[in-house]
Amino acid sequence: MALSRIYKPQKARFLMKHTLRFLIIAVMTLLFAGSAALAKDNGFSGSGKGLSKEAIAEFTRTIEHSQRQSKAELAKAYCQRGVAERALGDIEAAQADFRKAIELDPTPKDAVAYTNRGIAKSALGDIEGASSDFKMAAFLSDNSGQQG
Repeated sequence: MALSRIYKPQKARFLMKHTLRFLIIAVMTLLFAGSAALAKDNGFSGSGKGLSKEAIAEFTRTIEHSQRQSKAELAKAYCQRGVAERALGDIEAAQADFRKAIELDPTPKDAVAYTNRGIAKSALGDIEGASSDFKMAAFLSDNSGQQG
């Protein structure tokens, strides 16, 4: 059902529910960004500045050899490098990598790039942009759940 056809109070509840869900995810991601478990899930073998720098170098090598990869794989490498850059505090570089990931794969299955870019935008004070990215992540997550 298209959002425009939903009764206005239902539409407001729908948007609030999904925006709130992704804001909670964003806050949790920020709180646990330094944990070894999250780092491992993002392609790192641990946490810490040294390993994040190593991860950035590894993802950069992956990006440089992109002729052997699909756009989705390349987008994932940009997204993972962005996570490592964010862990080092380079939010602007992270945001640029998340932007590139979205450019390469605008409708990914997992919406990770949108969520991460929303976190980066929020950290840079772009609350409206962050909200827009979280809404897109919610939309993509809802659609991937319906397809799978």
